[in-house]
Amino acid sequence: MKSIKLLSSEDAVSEVVDFVTILGLLVLSIGIIGVAGYPIVKNAQEANHIENTKQSFIVLANNVNKVVIGQAPSQSVELKMYGGSLSVTGNSSIKINATNSTNQNITLVDRQMRSIESTVGETYVAYEGTGVWAKYPNGNTILVSKPLITNQSNVLVIPIVTIGGIASAGGSGMSRVTAKGVPGVVFYKNVSNITVTINNSTYSNGWKKYFNNVMAWSFCISGDCTARLDTNNIDVYILNIQLDTEVE
Repeated sequence: MKSIKLLSSEDAVSEVVDFVTILGLLVLSIGIIGVAGYPIVKNAQEANHIENTKQSFIVLANNVNKVVIGQAPSQSVELKMYGGSLSVTGNSSIKINATNSTNQNITLVDRQMRSIESTVGETYVAYEGTGVWAKYPNGNTILVSKPLITNQSNVLVIPIVTIGGIASAGGSGMSRVTAKGVPGVVFYKNVSNITVTINNSTYSNGWKKYFNNVMAWSFCISGDCTARLDTNNIDVYILNIQLDTEVE
């Protein structure tokens, strides 16, 4: 009789209701954390992978540029991949015009560049034109590492790198990029009004930002990027190199 009163008491019912309510709230909280928290964790992880890839490409640029300027015949760099791809790709090109001492417009360079490119999700990080660039899903492109274009003491030096190869790799883990080549130098004396045009580059907005922030160069104009250096009687050195590149 006493046990029946206990089971039918309001205190027992209240304790059961409280337990069910707390359990329900706990399950709901775990569900909300799972639904809302997972994208946050995933985005943070991807941001970390992008930053690591950018740093790796800075190392790649520093090493490959040793080949470009003739400090080494070849360089090999390991890069960590995060489920995307690593490849030699693109159709970018560079064209440089100037006015010579007889006031004639001449073409100093008209060559393909291409890029070594890695993807992390929908973000692209690439080595192109001796610089490193990153393009985000919203279209914003940033300069990660400056190209080796120098203008000092009335001497302009522009490296022109054509990246050869069609190799690519995908997935996660370590991959290796090997580049080799022999640079050549072409010299132009006393030229003026130099224009540099970057065509068909995925990273043209990054090139625009680069030239727009370099003293003496005019803002980029046109669909891709054409920058102008309004100067007279400057000596120009063009470093030409065909990089034979392997990705494995």
